[in-house]
Amino acid sequence: MIRAFLRNPAMRLLISALMSFPLRLLLDLAFSLTYRYYSILRPATDYLVAMVLTVAVIEAIRFSKLKLNSGIPWENGPVRRLLLEILINGAVLIPLMLAIRFAGGYLFGSTDFIRLSDETLTILFYAFFLIVVPAFLEFTWFLVKRWQLSLAETERYRKESAEFRFESLRSQINPHFLFNSLNTLSGLVYEDPDKASDFIRHLSDVYRYVLENRSRETIGLADEMQFIRAFLHLYQLRFDQRLKIKLEVGSRAMERKIAPMTLQLLVENAVKHNIVSAKKPLSIRIEDEDGEWLVVSNNLQKKAEPQESHEMGLKNISGRYAYLTGKPVIIEETSEAFTVKIPLI
Repeated sequence: MIRAFLRNPAMRLLISALMSFPLRLLLDLAFSLTYRYYSILRPATDYLVAMVLTVAVIEAIRFSKLKLNSGIPWENGPVRRLLLEILINGAVLIPLMLAIRFAGGYLFGSTDFIRLSDETLTILFYAFFLIVVPAFLEFTWFLVKRWQLSLAETERYRKESAEFRFESLRSQINPHFLFNSLNTLSGLVYEDPDKASDFIRHLSDVYRYVLENRSRETIGLADEMQFIRAFLHLYQLRFDQRLKIKLEVGSRAMERKIAPMTLQLLVENAVKHNIVSAKKPLSIRIEDEDGEWLVVSNNLQKKAEPQESHEMGLKNISGRYAYLTGKPVIIEETSEAFTVKIPLI
């Protein structure tokens, strides 16, 4: 808006001329409070001189700023630029203002000042409002823009960092899961060829999903649930009755979105850090809550020799969702269960 104003000569001159009247009235008000017989209502010629002075100074400042922007931009040192702008404009424009006021007094037969000190105060008044104040406003605006840019850069860096860590987590499916899957498959090939064929088909579905969606920020929960069913099918073939799965996700939740492979990471964490045996089967439950949350819970039966902590993985998931939705990832642990609530998008 300001740049458009500066580029339009007619609009710029009009607004500059209009600015001269309140400035002159403010000056006259100050003198009326100082001198008993000073009248606030001045001759029209006084306002004409004030208008010429204001327009001339604003145009001169505009020209000065264009030169300073090319030679001494704000980016190279805002404080230095501020001081130089005030000093240069003051040195050039104060004589210009004096000349305009004396020229106006000569043309209209009035010096338009009571004492020399008052004339000095008048020039300082115009210098403050037309030179110093705009310079400080531009200085402040530059600092605000730089602060906003810094915040945006910091936020972008944090987002990219979270995306990288989340991508690293998702890539963990490749070595560990593939190794375990191939071990399971090698046993099934001889024991049950039909199960082996079914296992290969689901393994193909899992990796197709990973390759197609790992770079996406969000995906429909219906697609994620289709993937997790294939993923859990492989786990159940591997663990048999030692792993019990229950999926209860309503149609309302299915219309929402989720970050790809979130469920896979949570299921892997549950299997990794808990005992999975015939005596102590691991039960994993995936359900929605009011169509707004996806809840993944498992009975807690930690291994005697705990694996590497999964807190970092959960922190990265939480950081990832911080950029996707305003709702937090809720993690709850009791003596009996471990629960993670994922906000649906």
